[in-house]
Amino acid sequence: MTDKTPSTGTDMTDEISDLLDELEPAREVKPFDLRLHVHRLLIDEPFFAALSRRIDKRAGGVPTAGVRVTEEGKLEMRYNPDFFANMSDETRKDILKHEFYHIVFQHVTGGRFLSFRDMSQNERKIHNIAMDLSINGHLPNLPEGACFPGKAPFEHLEAFKTAEHYLRELRKMQ
Repeated sequence: MTDKTPSTGTDMTDEISDLLDELEPAREVKPFDLRLHVHRLLIDEPFFAALSRRIDKRAGGVPTAGVRVTEEGKLEMRYNPDFFANMSDETRKDILKHEFYHIVFQHVTGGRFLSFRDMSQNERKIHNIAMDLSINGHLPNLPEGACFPGKAPFEHLEAFKTAEHYLRELRKMQ
């Protein structure tokens, strides 16, 4: 580019291409970092801080996000970075709260429900929907497709009930 001779159209195209190649690293999109969004949630809502410190957070293995108790008895959150990547901060916070509430409400701890490992696929699905319904009424910023009491196909269900209540109601719908 230091040559002062007039360039042809091809030379100019090559120069522009070279410049764009130099700029490309600056355009790279950083991979999704869940820690940043957990930190933001904990600053805004410190109630979740002690719980969050006890949860091992790992990317991969799920289409969205989920919590469980491992075989070793540890709390683990699995999440899909691609699922979180294009969401608003408020939606990310509500998804994190949703997963933490599964632990707070003892959906995966405390023996309130059979282990998911011991359930048929249909039972796992109906239990998960019941648990989600008990949580989601508290979280207005969840993404489209989340199960909400009072909204189709659960428009006949009241909000703010327990997972056990929703499980009974869902069984009636079968």
